[in-house]
Amino acid sequence: MLTRRAMRLVSFLALPFVFVFACSDSTTASSSSPSGEDAGTDAGGGGGKTDSGDVLEDAGADADEGPLPQQTEMEPNDGTPATAVNAMTIPGIMSGTIDPAKDVDIFSIDPAAGEFWEWTLAPTGSSLAPHLTVFDSAPSNENPNHVAIGTAGQTIKLQQFVLNAGKFLAVVRDARNVGADAGVGGAGFGYSLTARKKTVTPTTLAVPSTKSATLPSLSSVDLYTFTLSASTGLDVYVHAADKAAPSTLDSRLSLFSTTMKKDIGTNDDASSSTTDSQLGGTLPAGTYVVIVEDEGTDASDLSYDVEIKLR
Repeated sequence: MLTRRAMRLVSFLALPFVFVFACSDSTTASSSSPSGEDAGTDAGGGGGKTDSGDVLEDAGADADEGPLPQQTEMEPNDGTPATAVNAMTIPGIMSGTIDPAKDVDIFSIDPAAGEFWEWTLAPTGSSLAPHLTVFDSAPSNENPNHVAIGTAGQTIKLQQFVLNAGKFLAVVRDARNVGADAGVGGAGFGYSLTARKKTVTPTTLAVPSTKSATLPSLSSVDLYTFTLSASTGLDVYVHAADKAAPSTLDSRLSLFSTTMKKDIGTNDDASSSTTDSQLGGTLPAGTYVVIVEDEGTDASDLSYDVEIKLR
């Protein structure tokens, strides 16, 4: 039985490239108010490794955006009622404050499918423990949640490859108010939220091949690309838990067609017994981007192998 996304894919391609297993489809984001605990609180934080020397070190160029527009958050914008949301122009910089205590600042944004964004949330003092969620609140929920978490005074970064058009929100909170609800906030909890569009320059993979890499941090993205000259049956794997020396990476694997400007699929757990990811099926000729992310909270070892195997 096909998942919702797989059924949409069949009607689009007529050549099904579907989840090998229909469990743990992580593409469903919350459609409730992000001021609640549904706005991505189960994803990984922003700590961990800072430099892997791999994909993202080559993919960090700005997309010729020029000076970024400066914007200022205006209350109310906590999503209650649903219209109480500030629009944020991206690329751009938004200045705001988590004030009063337990405040939630919500910004509507408009990234396009196939774009690669880097978000930076910087406290303007030492008070704010930053928590940033970027997610798709549209009823179709066809984009994964992205979350970065920091300690008081720490600047955090979050990377996002946009798989589908949607209704996106960026949500800023103090991390101590998420889950435990510490009730912190006030005039000293200022921040600057910066969105930069980055040039997509993924690492090329041969078909078939295997490449070893390490994700730079829990909230970063590794990008790869391959090109097919004809319709081809294949499987894409992310090996972490099943490596000879298992790592702590809890992977999420997505596939995007740059030829058709369409998302092909997302998987976070290939089965109920693993946190490794797998997508498999038949793809038409074209160029594809493989997106590797983390959904866990343990940054001690984010190494993995990405494998493309012919059927």
